[in-house]
Formats: sequence, C-alpha cells, structure tokens
Amino acid sequence: MICPRKKRPIKDEDFSAIVVPSMRGHGYLDYTVESHPFRAMQIMDELRHHELLCDLVLHVTYKDKIVDFKVHKLVLAACSPYFKAMFTSNFKECHASEVTLRDVCPQVISRLIDFAYTSRITVGEKCVLHVLLTAMRYQMEEVAKACCDFLMKNLEPSNVIGISRFAEEIGCIDLHLRTREYINTHFNEVTKEEEFFSLSHCQLLELISQDSLKVLCESEVYKACIDWVRWDAESRAQYFHALLNAVHIYALPPTFLKRQLQSCPILSKANSCKDFLSKIFQDMALRKPLPPAPHRGTQLIYIAGGYKQHSLDSLEAFDPRKNVWINLADMGCPCSGLGACVLFGLLYTVGGRNLSLQNNMESGSLCCYNPMTNQWTQLAPLNTPRNRVGVGVIDGSIYAVGGSHASTHHNSVER
Repeated sequence: MICPRKKRPIKDEDFSAIVVPSMRGHGYLDYTVESHPFRAMQIMDELRHHELLCDLVLHVTYKDKIVDFKVHKLVLAACSPYFKAMFTSNFKECHASEVTLRDVCPQVISRLIDFAYTSRITVGEKCVLHVLLTAMRYQMEEVAKACCDFLMKNLEPSNVIGISRFAEEIGCIDLHLRTREYINTHFNEVTKEEEFFSLSHCQLLELISQDSLKVLCESEVYKACIDWVRWDAESRAQYFHALLNAVHIYALPPTFLKRQLQSCPILSKANSCKDFLSKIFQDMALRKPLPPAPHRGTQLIYIAGGYKQHSLDSLEAFDPRKNVWINLADMGCPCSGLGACVLFGLLYTVGGRNLSLQNNMESGSLCCYNPMTNQWTQLAPLNTPRNRVGVGVIDGSIYAVGGSHASTHHNSVER
C-alpha cells in the first residue's frame, strides 16, 4: 500500500536552492493581460448560464408570479453596493442560498443581472423608466446613468414634465435638474402639451416664479396661466389671483394688458383679478413711475453688423453674468450704420448701409432676430432707405427717425 506524502508549506529558503542564470541589470517584469478581466467575466457568465458554481437563487416576485435566477453572490456584490452590503454584513441573507426580491419586474432584473456579468445594458422608451427605477433601488449607478443619458437625449415638450416629476420622486437629481432646464428653455412649447395641464397649482406656481424661465415676452407666461385655468375653470379659477402675483405684470405690454381686460373670459368672471390688472394698466397709461420688472432668462448685449474694411454681417452677444462673448447667426446681408431695438424679446435691426469695394448702398431693410431659435426673419422694408437711423420703441411700435440716403439727410419718421 502506497501512502501519499504529506505536503508541507513552501518556505522562503526553498527558493535559494533554485539555480537560475544571472540576469543582472534586467530589473523586474511587470506584465498585465488587458483582456483578463473581460475574459474572467465572460467565463463567469458562461458558468451562470450553465448553472455552475452558483451560490444564490434570486426569487423575484411580481404580480403573484415568481421567477428564479441562479447567480453568483460575488458578481452581484461587485456591481451593487446594495447587494454587497446584503452579502457581507450581519443580515440574514449573508449566508442564505436563497433571497426574495419583491415587487420588481423579472424582465428588468434579468437585464440588470446581464449587466453585472457583461457590462452591457440595452434600454428603450418602453422600459427605460422601469430599468432606471430598479437600478436606483439596487444602487447600480452605471445603469442609472445610462438610463438618464437616454432620457436626456430624448426629452421633448410632450414628455419632459412627466420625466421631471418621475426623476424628482425617485431622487434622481441630475436628471431632474436637466429636465427643469429644458422646461425653462422650451417653456412656450411645453405649455402647449397635455402634460402641462396636469400640473397642480403649486407646481405651476413654482414653475412661473423662476427668473430662469426663458420667454420672449411675459405675455407667454400670462397666456400659459390663462390656458391652465381654462382647462378646468370651475375648480381652477380660485388659483388665478395667486398665479397673477407670480407673473411679472409690469413687464406685460400695455396693449396686451388692455386686450386682456377687454376680452379675456377668465378675467370677466374674476372681479378681484380684473380690478388688480385695471389699476396697473391705468398706471401704465398715465405714465406713472412703475416698479422695475424682474428679468427672466439670460440678459445679453447684442452687437450687429459694423465695419472693418467692409460692412459685416455678424451678430455677437455679450453675457455679463459669464463675462463671455457668444457668436450667433449671421444677419445674411452685410450692414453697418444700422439702428436696432428690442421689442417683446426680439431683436430688430433697421436700415444701415452695405459698403464694400464693389458696393455702396443704403438699406431700407427691417430684420428680426429670434434668440430662442437663433434665426433671422426679413420683415416689411422701410419706405425710405436710412443709414445711421435713430430707432426707438413706444407702446409696442418701432419708430425709425431721420438717417441719410446718399447726400440726403432725412427729417422724416416712419413707424
């Protein structure tokens, strides 16, 4: 009978008996196999699919159904702090061979398990919210970030309010902030969608109270409030006065305010609101000193056209808050000596001259720049070309004063 030899531990002095060739000056070998982690996870995934070496069964319960998944604790713990704490702390699951996950979709869990083994996740519009919610629940940050990136790239006026509310409810801060920025930037489009009318009066009040709201004119905010109340006038009319207090009333054009007092059906049924607006309109009509209206969005200083060896067609803006210059859409036609004004959030350029080596022509053009779309629109031209024209705004109308055409200096005014 042959008895097996007992193995003894290897000691450091055993290496001194090994004779190796002299390798002076060659240092050490530090060798890394880049594909090793991927290959190791690939083998673990194969073992999972063949149900080999699995030390845990996940019982996933959802709507009276139970689906089982055989997995390796180590793999789940490696990609989820939730499971790491479960399997390494003093919880009863630490030594359990079976764990139940309640009220979670098995298809979603299947995708998260696949990610744990393969580092790949696929989401679409039908499942992304479910995957995000579950990833947040089990602290799988990479999956949650992938879902948030997908949602951010697919924000639209029709879905942004719903996504924003969902992100706030589950505590997804980055996604919630991004959706609020989108709502502020696309306010006028968002308020046309059905989701907007599902807002509570508190949510709407919070939205329109933000100075970061980007609108061309405060009338857009007022109209949004009117439309929200009209959606369910019987129950919402009581909130109209509170909403008006959040609107920057003194920033409304007097002509717009006058039309609302004359024909707005919501105002006709709300005497206190109508009296409130009537008093403000009278102050405007009598040219009384008015409280300064807070500004919404980003306030920019525009520079349009100009001259450098020839007339320029560029448009730039200076942001005083960030102390930076921004290049915007070109005017389309070079122009120097033009007049300009801002009315209801739109920039208007008037007259000027196109001067180059081949050309020297006064302009009678009126162009409008929309900062929300970064686009120019050609409007009705002046009756007379006017270079170095004076431009002003009174009661919602643009006035072009004086200017010159060739050697003629004008003493006329156009509106």
